[in-house]
Amino acid sequence: MKHRLEIFSSREGLNQAAAEYFIKVARTSIQDHGIFSAALSGGSTPEPVYRKLGSLENKAWVDWDNIHLFWGDERCVLPDHPDSNYRMVREALLDHISIPEENVHRVLAEYEPHIAAQTYEARLRDFFKGDYPKFDLVFLGMGDDGHTASLFPHSAGLKEEDRWFIENYAPAMDTWRLTLTKNAINAARHIAVLVVGDSKADTLVDVLEGDHQPDEKPIQLIDPKNGQMVWFLDQAAAIKLSDQENEQ
Repeated sequence: MKHRLEIFSSREGLNQAAAEYFIKVARTSIQDHGIFSAALSGGSTPEPVYRKLGSLENKAWVDWDNIHLFWGDERCVLPDHPDSNYRMVREALLDHISIPEENVHRVLAEYEPHIAAQTYEARLRDFFKGDYPKFDLVFLGMGDDGHTASLFPHSAGLKEEDRWFIENYAPAMDTWRLTLTKNAINAARHIAVLVVGDSKADTLVDVLEGDHQPDEKPIQLIDPKNGQMVWFLDQAAAIKLSDQENEQ
């Protein structure tokens, strides 16, 4: 796996660094090709990062008119449901910034899973050109079981090679999720993985230093073709890693 590790002594330091990384990639992308496209992750880990991006101190640094926001995965719920990734991002970020409505590309997760996935893939293919979507930045997390986005251990979606966005059945949870595929993620220019908490420590060292077993640890499938991959880790998550040189 091609990656860089950034380890932070505090959660606040990690949040600030991840927000600054978003801003840096956004500004560089807009200067280079006029827009910045980002696929956002859900869950509790990135929420404070989104809140930082929506804060007064950062608004002046971000050209929201030229930013397009997508979602890396979504739960099959209504957009105002407590479990909705869109709802979390809206409350943490979208409600606090001036971004054109047409620049916010929500997954229509209230549809039947296969319809929602096909509809979102069509939107992605309309926006991006080429064999796969070339996001400027994809935010990811990692679950205790080694999943990322909604690519779960032993799920059928791990084998998908052609589609960009799929409905994926999560066996352990007996539920459907909607997610970017591994190839769509790996086509990104930049990938940022945020991992916090001691509950992730055993999985993290196994993922980064253990055997390559992507059926068991799907995040090992994330290996960008031509992009950069940065892991933002807090000390608790990184405590068992042999490489602690980049601690901040």
